[in-house]
Amino acid sequence: MFDFLRKPRKMIIDRLQSLEEATLHFGLLPFFNNPIKGFSIEEMCAPGLLFGGNNDEGCWEWKGPVIRRRSTAYGKFFRKKAGFVSLELLPDFLNYRRKAYPVVPDSSEEMLLDIIRVNDGMTSTELKAAIFGPMSKRREWNELPDNNPEPFIQTRAKRKSLEGPLQKLQMGGWLIISDFEYKYTKRGERYGWGVARYSTPELIFNNNFNENKFSPEESLERLVNALKQRWPGASRKQALELLK
Repeated sequence: MFDFLRKPRKMIIDRLQSLEEATLHFGLLPFFNNPIKGFSIEEMCAPGLLFGGNNDEGCWEWKGPVIRRRSTAYGKFFRKKAGFVSLELLPDFLNYRRKAYPVVPDSSEEMLLDIIRVNDGMTSTELKAAIFGPMSKRREWNELPDNNPEPFIQTRAKRKSLEGPLQKLQMGGWLIISDFEYKYTKRGERYGWGVARYSTPELIFNNNFNENKFSPEESLERLVNALKQRWPGASRKQALELLK
């Protein structure tokens, strides 16, 4: 077992199983360093295994299999950087974050969220084709009620970048990364970085997360308390800074 509490000096993630065990143990686990010293996959990872030396070894590659096991949610949740949230803490996390990062009506974020919901999840490549590409590469726009991509295209077409709105939707817990998809050579060898597939927590976990008996403020307190209990070195100020 991955024992953080009894052996605090040996918090080492050195295989896929220990990565998943760490995400479940802490409940909230950023991938990269943050205001809480030592509290990240980057800092817990065994030397040389953050990105690894090949396609199969390293936390960056192990995150895909962990995501597919559906024991945690993954996305840019912490200070606009990647991390995991366990299913145990996910209801409170979404309850708080969706209040903190609401989807504004008629915004780029609302349009992207509608498109992803209609298509039951999409990669960033598919999203770009749907918004900027020919109509033949996307579903008919009339499948999206009152949807008109023109304002978004006019404001974003120069850069053709969806990173900002997608990032905001993840920070708000409206979207998560449900998998990574890769390209393969004719010989069946994988190459390049994986392309993120975006979906909603409701679709992936088959749960209505909008129903919560706690207020967003109460959910935040529950998250802060859970984090401090599982990482006693974290102060309340640090916890709030990570979760804001």
